[in-house]
Amino acid sequence: MSSVYFRTKLGTTEQLVAQPGQPLVDVLRLHGIPVNAVLTTRNGAIVAEDTVVVGADDVIEVKQVRHYDLDVARRPKLHTYGTPNPVYTKSVLFDTNGSLEKRVEQLDAEAFVRYVEEAFVQSIHSQRVMRENDKIVIGLSGGRDSVAYLTLLERTKDQLPVTDMTAVTITGLPDWEEPATFAAAKASGERLGIEQVIVTAEDVERVFRFRKPFVTAMNEIAGGDGAHMTMVIGHQVLRRMLEEQAHERGAGTVAFGFNADDLVASMVTWFTTGFRMGGIPVREIGGTRYIFPLFRVTKKELTLYLELVAPELNRQGTPGRFTTGPDERSMSYAITDHLFDLWPGIDYYLFSSFENMQRYMFPMVEAKCRACQGVYLLQEGISNAPDLCDVCDFFARRELTDVD
Repeated sequence: MSSVYFRTKLGTTEQLVAQPGQPLVDVLRLHGIPVNAVLTTRNGAIVAEDTVVVGADDVIEVKQVRHYDLDVARRPKLHTYGTPNPVYTKSVLFDTNGSLEKRVEQLDAEAFVRYVEEAFVQSIHSQRVMRENDKIVIGLSGGRDSVAYLTLLERTKDQLPVTDMTAVTITGLPDWEEPATFAAAKASGERLGIEQVIVTAEDVERVFRFRKPFVTAMNEIAGGDGAHMTMVIGHQVLRRMLEEQAHERGAGTVAFGFNADDLVASMVTWFTTGFRMGGIPVREIGGTRYIFPLFRVTKKELTLYLELVAPELNRQGTPGRFTTGPDERSMSYAITDHLFDLWPGIDYYLFSSFENMQRYMFPMVEAKCRACQGVYLLQEGISNAPDLCDVCDFFARRELTDVD
């Protein structure tokens, strides 16, 4: 019979549940034990954990190498507030003078909807994300985030500042015109009663000075060695076209539907690349104010919220080649999802600490792209293209656009 023992630096020993034929790394993950935290022997010989399959007669000892209490993450102190028939559990790990406690509140459907709407309204007011009489251009793709944003605005408008809003839907790629997603954008705009503007591929080609149709250029990029740039390009195109509409309407604010997961994932990328990033949930660049009103709500919460209050708007299509992104994006989101599991409420800690970091970081240096006319941040430690944003520089080096 196989035996797997976990010996901690606190002097305790725990027998782990394991079956013959089971990879040891799976056993460790199921028990919340990081491979990096242990050294392993099988029948007295040191082994690499990812090479071990548990044998029927094996005696495996897994010894923690660093002195700390791993059970803080594996089995945190728990305080649960229960309710009958919960549809969601909201968890937050509280740090009180170094002592951690995980507080869990189970929410039924009615309480969950109330929680999301209250969190949305409170975050708008506490951070002055939306201000009285702001003129705002909203990016409305029809995806769950932007549709949920408009639905929240519709249902909580009596609790929010009075603003002048225009919804902008940008087309030009098959992913951006997927029928179910486009229909959701149209329906959500109509429900809120705000003007919806459609930006076409021709508009994109004019702003970025494309030599060929936008979709043709993007298909060449997606099919070549620049495929990893498709999401970056897509985001820059969306941003610039929203800015163009804001300028035409005299609007000083552009709203994006990025949720808590999106913003934490961008911080994961920021920490691992060192690229400069503006503030959360509000940043000002080039005289424009960019806001992220959904920064306190996760993707899971937004999806469930839509399912409960407007299921007809929760039927978007499958992402395509232009909205899937490279492996590094998937890694950032996977790390983010694991972080939310390991440290519930980590977004509150991260956004607060990032706000404080903005006070002592070097001042941001702006430049204006001579191609698309967008304002961007110069990045420290790398060679910045002269007067070109990274996307227009990418286009120019592939002779996709006309740049002076």
